[in-house]
Amino acid sequence: MAKNIYALLVGIDEYHPESIVPIPSLQGCVNDISAVEAYLRERVAGDRQWHLVQPTDQPWILSNQNATRQAIINGFQHHLCNADSEDVVLFYYAGYGAQEKSPQEFWNLEPDRLDETLVCYDSRTPGSRDLADKEIAYLISKVAQKDPHIVIILDCCYSGWKTTDLEVAVRQAPVDDRERPLSSFIFADDQTGCEEVLHASQSLNKKITGMVLTKGKHVMLSACRDYELAKEYRGEDGKFHGAFSYFLLQILERTNGRITYRDLARNLNALVSGKVKDQSPQIEASELQELDKPFLGGAIAQRSHHFTLTHNQKDNSWVIDGGAVHGIPRHGRDTLLAIFPTGSTIEQLQDLGAALGEARVTQVLPQRSKVEIVSGSDRLLENASYWAVVTSLPIPALQVYLKGDASEAEGIELAQQALMSAGPSGQPSLYLQPVEEPEDADYYLLAHNGQYWIIHPINNRPVVTPFPERPTQIGYTPYFASKAIQRLEHIARWQNILQLKNPATSRIQPDDIKMEIIVLSGRQESLSASEMRVEYTNENGKWRSPTVQVRLTNNSDKTLYCNVIILSENYAVNVPCFAEKSSVRLAPKGSESNVTIASDKLDFIIPNEFWTQGVTEYKDTLKLLVSTAEFDASLLEQD
Repeated sequence: MAKNIYALLVGIDEYHPESIVPIPSLQGCVNDISAVEAYLRERVAGDRQWHLVQPTDQPWILSNQNATRQAIINGFQHHLCNADSEDVVLFYYAGYGAQEKSPQEFWNLEPDRLDETLVCYDSRTPGSRDLADKEIAYLISKVAQKDPHIVIILDCCYSGWKTTDLEVAVRQAPVDDRERPLSSFIFADDQTGCEEVLHASQSLNKKITGMVLTKGKHVMLSACRDYELAKEYRGEDGKFHGAFSYFLLQILERTNGRITYRDLARNLNALVSGKVKDQSPQIEASELQELDKPFLGGAIAQRSHHFTLTHNQKDNSWVIDGGAVHGIPRHGRDTLLAIFPTGSTIEQLQDLGAALGEARVTQVLPQRSKVEIVSGSDRLLENASYWAVVTSLPIPALQVYLKGDASEAEGIELAQQALMSAGPSGQPSLYLQPVEEPEDADYYLLAHNGQYWIIHPINNRPVVTPFPERPTQIGYTPYFASKAIQRLEHIARWQNILQLKNPATSRIQPDDIKMEIIVLSGRQESLSASEMRVEYTNENGKWRSPTVQVRLTNNSDKTLYCNVIILSENYAVNVPCFAEKSSVRLAPKGSESNVTIASDKLDFIIPNEFWTQGVTEYKDTLKLLVSTAEFDASLLEQD
């Protein structure tokens, strides 16, 4: 008997024109929901064990004008509440988050006397309201009565409205300062439900996301902390998405459906905070053991370790049944595939020497990709099908926009020349790609007053000191331009390592190896599934940095080689954990050899140059590399 997944997807870019205070449009929310819908249809709807419920009498995808307050409530009450104990419920919201005046009954929970809310299409029209966190909690409690697995994903933010200089949209609406009585909440006429929400609310501390969900077993993924902003991000497809949603889908596409919430949160936090400043995705669970369950309770079908290669007569082209939704990158022409006979075993698919030929991806579509046969075409028949395994993926180039006014033309020209000759034998840089439009850029290179500044486009602030550090009388030189390009390549290498992902066809599963981080000294402020925060301690008048230890355990039946690299906020990459700078060998589980290894003591410090600038919080990302063959992690190091 198939299990069911009940989804309610809400994406709002355009808000009601008759809102009391005009609400600016967003660009990526409907794109987010479309991507999630495509993922569910691809990875759930075709699975024999799971059934994606698509009701005909109740919409399960609500966008723009269809995403009214009542429509969302109806979606919970008339669709999600049908889920049973063997089913999975997913509520996904992409749009504005906000705050509103809280009734006096909630002031014990809300010291600022503001409730966190989701802004519906018609929330700010006369007679309507936002959907408050207490109301979402009430709706979840109704869905939870039959004990399904509930997942809440919110790509929005709740911090108070701020005036910012960001050049990208943020999903934060102004506070609704209208008075709101308790009688206006959806549970006001449900005495039992009202008492449960009030009682539970008064017994809870506010969570780190700001959103308080008081009732029902659930897992909640949120775009950021309560004092941060959920930002929009232009993806490889050229479209805007929520940064949180974009990288969430990337991780899900490339982990083959086998990832726990805990590991998903760790990967997501590293990717988003590495690409977007001051945004740290968070995860919360009503019961901690829920974090060790697979995403959507295992409803995501595990993809096979190969794609099917066929010849399309209509296009007169070879195609594979894998595209953007399967993790095939859109950028570059360097995705390579090895071709094997249909029915090959896993062991045969790993023997590249036995491949019939090789193919290169030429065009990536949502569900399929066109390829050209690089070698072995004489061994392939156009009326037959084959299996293809990805053997090489392109390294994404860092998109750079050269910026400066007319008086800085010399500096821009020298930077262009340096960029086009930074590669081997004077060829263009392997790591950087110039772009014509600033909105397409990952970073700006600004020429100003004889200096080169590397600017993050999200906040228009420099990410490193300029080069040269002080203006000189000689102005721009080829040497200065070359050093600026080298710094950008340095950042690009750091970003590439940060974004390394599990190949969709990997034999190594996320739970094959366990990484634990043990605090040896320092005050542990908080511990979540996505990040650990440790503080300096003052001992006898001296500040002491925190120290930790990393422990790795092989839970698989394979010999694994691994190492942990640390990517620091100043773009350094180090391999400091173990004496072996290359890779550490861990024997299979159950063997008499070493299956667990602990690192040396690691000191985590804020560098002096950050202290002098008043920076008191510093992030290091630990990334675990695992292989079935030996490798040399030290090749990734940089200062």
